[in-house]
Amino acid sequence: MADFSEGISAREYLDHRYGVRECSEPEGSGLPLDDEDFVREWEAWLDDPESAPSDVRDVLSDETISFRLETTPAGRLPVAYTTSRNSFERLARMLYPGGGMTEIPASVNAFTIKAKHPDLHGHRLILLHRMGYSALSGDEMGIAEEEWIEKSRIIRLHHEISHYFSLRVLGGMRNHALDEIAADCAGQLAAFGTFSASTQKRFFGISEGRVLPGGRFSFYIKRLRADSTDEVLEETESALSTLENYLSRNSDMTRESARPRLITRLLAAGIRGIRDLQ
Repeated sequence: MADFSEGISAREYLDHRYGVRECSEPEGSGLPLDDEDFVREWEAWLDDPESAPSDVRDVLSDETISFRLETTPAGRLPVAYTTSRNSFERLARMLYPGGGMTEIPASVNAFTIKAKHPDLHGHRLILLHRMGYSALSGDEMGIAEEEWIEKSRIIRLHHEISHYFSLRVLGGMRNHALDEIAADCAGQLAAFGTFSASTQKRFFGISEGRVLPGGRFSFYIKRLRADSTDEVLEETESALSTLENYLSRNSDMTRESARPRLITRLLAAGIRGIRDLQ
């Protein structure tokens, strides 16, 4: 007989949500937040790279890495865009030495990192590598490859911005299906203007009611008990369908100005609660 005692139950997993009230303030009220203090240093370094510490100067001079201060609802953040996989991995290890970055899976092409480097301790940065989102090609998405690469950049950026918003405004972020639904919803809206449940299932590696080995969803549910997967998968698919229908009926919530409210609403609802969106 199979042993289902290891891991967490479906109920425990699906109970995850953020303890916040639904945002009812006028759009943009109190946002964006003030920049965190370290952003001033990046502003100076990007204006004058020679003023940066030596390790930062080295990455600023790397032709395969470009840095930009991106505006987010939670304040500006330095974002590194890489065109070389080696540079992406090298930068991640430099920022987070000894932090489990020895082997970075090929499917991982974005990070929001709180740096541990001595010169950058406590700085938060987003790292984005240039390739197809969720390891999908343009052919698989039915889009010309260069267009898909650009869409992927937009999805990744707004995905990571969503996590930063959650961390700074709601007090946390987790590798959990709920957090990923909210973040990918923000990414889809930024890239396509709409949210598609079928596209999201493709991003997650969900096909015909099953979780594909090596797909992103398999990573987010790896702590589940073996007898809990089907229930969590069913609730997730239901949430994605409800979210698509909700946004098709409420086009005002697809606007960029409404995105903080939408992310807050999703993260406060939990996976089961998303199906109650009106």
